[in-house]
Amino acid sequence: MVLFAASYQPDASAQTRAAAAGAPAARGFGSKMHEADDLETNDVQGIARKYRGIGIDILDRFVAAVRTDPRPRVRANAVTVILDACYFGRQLERARPYLLEALADPDPDVLARAGDALAGAYVGDPKVKEALSQHAEALRAATSSSDSIVQAHAVSALEKMGERPPAASMLRSSSSGLRRRGIEQASKAHDLSAAPMLIALARTDPEVVVRMEAIPVAAELAARDVRDQFLGELIADPDDHVGAAAIQAAGATKASALAKKIEAVLAAHGGNRTEAAITAIAALGDSAAAPAIAAHLNDRGTDTKWAAKLALDALVGPPRELPAWQAWAREKQYLP
Repeated sequence: MVLFAASYQPDASAQTRAAAAGAPAARGFGSKMHEADDLETNDVQGIARKYRGIGIDILDRFVAAVRTDPRPRVRANAVTVILDACYFGRQLERARPYLLEALADPDPDVLARAGDALAGAYVGDPKVKEALSQHAEALRAATSSSDSIVQAHAVSALEKMGERPPAASMLRSSSSGLRRRGIEQASKAHDLSAAPMLIALARTDPEVVVRMEAIPVAAELAARDVRDQFLGELIADPDDHVGAAAIQAAGATKASALAKKIEAVLAAHGGNRTEAAITAIAALGDSAAAPAIAAHLNDRGTDTKWAAKLALDALVGPPRELPAWQAWAREKQYLP
C-alpha cells in the first residue's frame, strides 16, 4: 500500500458536490438520511464488500452520511466504506481528510473507526500522527466499550499507533479473541495488576481455551499463596484440559506446596492430567513420587509413557531407554 503524506486539507470539490446534493458541508447531525439506511448494520465487513467494487463515484453519499447522519453506527460504517472505496479505487489520498474529520466525531464508534483507519493507512504522515496522539486518550477510553465493534477498532488503532491498549479493557472484553490478546499482553508486560482478572478468567471464562491460556499467566503473576490456592482448585476442575493446564502451571512456577495434590492425580490412568502431573512432578524434583510415575510406564498413551521415562531420567537417573526403565520398574515391582 502506498502511503500519501499530503497535509490535511478537506476536499473542497467533494464538499461542493455534497452541498449541491442537499447535505450541509459542516457537521449538523440533521434528519435521518434514508438513503443511508443500509449502513445501520453490525455487519461491518459485509457493508464494506457491498460498496467496494462500485468505486469512488459513491464517495459523496458516504461523506454526507459521516457529517450529518444522527446514527453513530451509520456514521462509523460510512467511515469504513470511505476508506475501503478509496483504497480499492487506488485513490487512498482522497479518504484522508474525511477520516481526519471523522476523528473529531463525539461518538466513540466513529472515533475508533476513523482512528483505526488512519493508524493503518497514514501513520507515516506527521499530521495524522499528531491528530491521533491528540485523540489517544479517547481511543483508550473506547477500549472499555461494551460494544465489541467499537472496542475492537479502538484496540486495533492503539496497537497500530505503537501504543499498548489497557489490559483491563481487553481482559473484560465480550470478545474471546480480545481477552486472549489481553492475556498475551499481560504476560509480555509482566503486569502484576492484571493477576486478579486473569485468575477470574482462569476460573470462570465460558471458553476453555481462554481459561487454559489465562492459567499459566495468572500463576506467573499472582502472589505465591494466591497462586497455590487457585491452582489447587483448578487441578480438580471438571474439564480435563483446564486441570492439566493448572498442573503444568504448578510445575512451571515451582509450586511445591501442591506436590501432594499432583501426586494424587497419578492414581488415575489416562487423560491429559496424568501426563501433565508426571512432567510437573519432575519439574518439582519430587523423587519420592518415582514409584507412582513408574506405574505409568506401560500406559497405552505413547506421550504418557515418554513423559514417565523423561521424569525418571531426571528424578532417578541415569537416563535410560524406555524398555530399560520398564524392566527396572518390574524389578522394583512398580509394574506387574
